[in-house]
Amino acid sequence: MSEHTIDLTSKSQLERLMREGGGSAIIDFWAPWCGPCKAMAPHFDAAAEQMADEPVTFYKLNTQDHPQLAQRFNVRSIPTLMLIHDGEVLDVIVGAQDANKLAKRAKWLLSKARGEGFLSRLFG
Repeated sequence: MSEHTIDLTSKSQLERLMREGGGSAIIDFWAPWCGPCKAMAPHFDAAAEQMADEPVTFYKLNTQDHPQLAQRFNVRSIPTLMLIHDGEVLDVIVGAQDANKLAKRAKWLLSKARGEGFLSRLFG
């Protein structure tokens, strides 16, 4: 884990994240025994570092250590990424992603958070 990611380990952390005004976040649901999760971990950290100056927070939720937190999201496969803004899940991505795809999805999340429409996101 890098200095740019936060371990999601408590119900209170999750409640703060999932409320109105909780901001933009990407949660990586993973487990220590999951090969694709391990392969994606450095990419997730790199994307978090790349987006460090942006208003999006990168969280990691260990589904083995905190199954009760993962259950709230009905996660059925790992790695699963959830893109959240102000408590609303805007996108779910199942499967490992590379750093470029993760950063691109984080930028998409921020544009949605700013209320930009499809054409302005497409054409700037």
